[in-house]
Amino acid sequence: MADLLSVRNLCSGYGHIPVLHDVSFSLPREGVSAIIGPNGHGKTTLLRTLSGLNRSWSGQIEFDGAPIPQSVEARARAGLVHVPQGDQLFMDMTVMENLAMGAYARPKGYDLQTGFAEVFDLFPRLAERRQQRVSSLSGGERRMVGIGRGMMAGGKLLMIDEPSLGLAPIVIEQVYDALRKLASTGAAILVVEENPSRIETVAERFFLMDGGKFEWTGDTEALRNSSDIVATYLGG
Repeated sequence: MADLLSVRNLCSGYGHIPVLHDVSFSLPREGVSAIIGPNGHGKTTLLRTLSGLNRSWSGQIEFDGAPIPQSVEARARAGLVHVPQGDQLFMDMTVMENLAMGAYARPKGYDLQTGFAEVFDLFPRLAERRQQRVSSLSGGERRMVGIGRGMMAGGKLLMIDEPSLGLAPIVIEQVYDALRKLASTGAAILVVEENPSRIETVAERFFLMDGGKFEWTGDTEALRNSSDIVATYLGG
């Protein structure tokens, strides 16, 4: 079966400043992949370029067997879903309203209640907070809303940028427990994380980014046997 996502020689950046340098990789149609590496070396830029928020300077991106559409909306409708870093939510809207916004690209006739049930099964806390404004939630609860909103899009690939950023350890574990459950359904997920210890029990394949390019790739076993790689690039 053909790869879900195929990227070849992708270059991008901001203004005249290059960030990504000839990045090439592919993702299968199922399972969890992780991009790890130090901060400020292109991980977020890669996700933004894949989702269309950043313009690609050169290279090719194919998604689901075809050249990827140009606009952000068209990419979302094609099934490439981006959960951005931080709490980019509708703060004056309720949890339910934020989740419903995630389903805007779904075909007509989609049963919102089915989507809500899937999100609440993964994040029971959100079921308790469903009628609260997002502005009243904790940081961890907001992160759950962000991931849940991405789930509501029903995409073919869910890209999540730094799901543990700024959260307390106990909340990080709750978020990753949910990702494990989501991964068990066979969903295709791409997670960006700085710390590989948080994602190594969830992901099956890893791409280590440094200086805007991939310096190493491997599976979980290879990562655990590559302490020198981790120490060199992540200081651990």
